[in-house]
Amino acid sequence: MLRRTCAGTPTSASQTKLVNIVVIVQYTRRTADGEYDAGKGKRIGVITAYCKGMNKCPNWINE
Repeated sequence: MLRRTCAGTPTSASQTKLVNIVVIVQYTRRTADGEYDAGKGKRIGVITAYCKGMNKCPNWINE
């Protein structure tokens, strides 16, 4: 199982505040607990993403 955590800092022209986003990716056919299976020849990708240090990401993140 290959599981990686990546971080990035997107910016918006209308926002001056920086947001640190953490993305957890699991590049494998099945999750570690065996609950999810992507199917033969397929891989699971992004498991979750969140804004580090915040309870909720700003709305402009999803635009």
